[in-house]
Amino acid sequence: MNPAYIPAFSALAGAIIGSMTALSTTWLTQRAQFHNAVRQKEREKLEALYSDFIDEAARLYGDALTHQTEDVTNMIRLYALIGHMRVMSARPVISAAERIEGRILEAYLGPNRSLHDVTETVRKGDLNLLTEFSEACRDDLSTRTR
Repeated sequence: MNPAYIPAFSALAGAIIGSMTALSTTWLTQRAQFHNAVRQKEREKLEALYSDFIDEAARLYGDALTHQTEDVTNMIRLYALIGHMRVMSARPVISAAERIEGRILEAYLGPNRSLHDVTETVRKGDLNLLTEFSEACRDDLSTRTR
């Protein structure tokens, strides 16, 4: 082999190694950014789902405290939201949501409460319907940021 070719092959090898390094770095960066974007979208969807559930549960619980009924049609949206959670959420979130659903059903079947009764319940601190659910949601969302 001609000794004049050695510097040319060395330069060619250096260019190939340099371009492969740049290519792999770019690919890894793009991949990480894509995965972060997917995780962020998933988190945003969960936040919206949890927010919708909290709004619906609070509305239904307020209605259940003042209305006694055996008609479950009001509960359909809440049941659907729990169904969505079964697909996307961690088990503690689903369990807390199911307990809320049960408490709302019990409230609908129980006696109507006056504003005075509800005020007394709030004063005692017994109206913590959403606390466990909110904490489970916060834990679930915090694990998804990693």
